[in-house]
Amino acid sequence: MAEDSKGFTQAREAMGRHTIPELIDLLESEDVRTRFLAEMCLRDATST
Repeated sequence: MAEDSKGFTQAREAMGRHTIPELIDLLESEDVRTRFLAEMCLRDATST
């Protein structure tokens, strides 16, 4: 479980380096995890 958490944290940090327009584009991804992380990072970036 700890490894999954670490992998998720790393993926979220990496996704958080994208610009807001890039994150918006990633919301159209077919990959559910990518869309989920992009949405989380967009919420972080816009404080919503």
